Amino acid sequence: EDNEGNQAMVKTSFFSLGALATLALLATLVPSVLGANGIDISMADCPSVTLSQWQCMKNSYGDSFAIIEAFDGGYQINKQIATCVNNAWNAGFSHVDVYAFLCPNCAGNTPASSAVKNLINFLQSNNVKYGMLWFDIEQCTGCWNDVNSNFQYVQECVSAAQSAGVSVGIYSSLYEWQQTVGSATGLQNLPLWYAHYDNNPSFSDPQYWQFGGWTTPAIKQYNDSGDSSCGVSVDVDWYPN
Repeated sequence: EDNEGNQAMVKTSFFSLGALATLALLATLVPSVLGANGIDISMADCPSVTLSQWQCMKNSYGDSFAIIEAFDGGYQINKQIATCVNNAWNAGFSHVDVYAFLCPNCAGNTPASSAVKNLINFLQSNNVKYGMLWFDIEQCTGCWNDVNSNFQYVQECVSAAQSAGVSVGIYSSLYEWQQTVGSATGLQNLPLWYAHYDNNPSFSDPQYWQFGGWTTPAIKQYNDSGDSSCGVSVDVDWYPN
């Protein structure tokens, strides 16, 4: 799951306790203010989101990036992905990415290289304009095997996408990564989009993104429910400027 902000400048002609207090307050706010707001949306939900709802998310919540599910396990390719992505662009979003959940025990997902190539070919043939493909690493019942073969499968997905010239990132959380691939490292050169639902748009929670060898994240999914007044079902995300 993405991955543009507001800036405040305080000018004063004299020092006072009030001014210093104001500056101290601003310093505490900077990490969560200076960044980009965005959303991610599932394959099940995006086809029903209208252009006006996309515009609502941009105008009412200041969202500037979207990450839309393009592949969902046994359900495979999102056949409506072009419409979903086009609506986001047409609503004025600055960046639109796609994400894919693949799993070795899901129908049509093996070999990983074929599933990924089929997805990329579909995106190309339907003129889907996107920046990055994020691979969603998380558990589902009966979807995965042992942690070693699971990590090999993820690596195959990444390699297939990169061989096709696609920019790749990883979406996961501390818990889901450990449950799926254990303590595996080797993909930390890729951007990390991590989930931690603390409703805090900042990277001030390193204990939740220091897994898999990563030393810094790219995007945070900080709430699994947002933009409610637009009548949509989305997660909300953030990254710093």
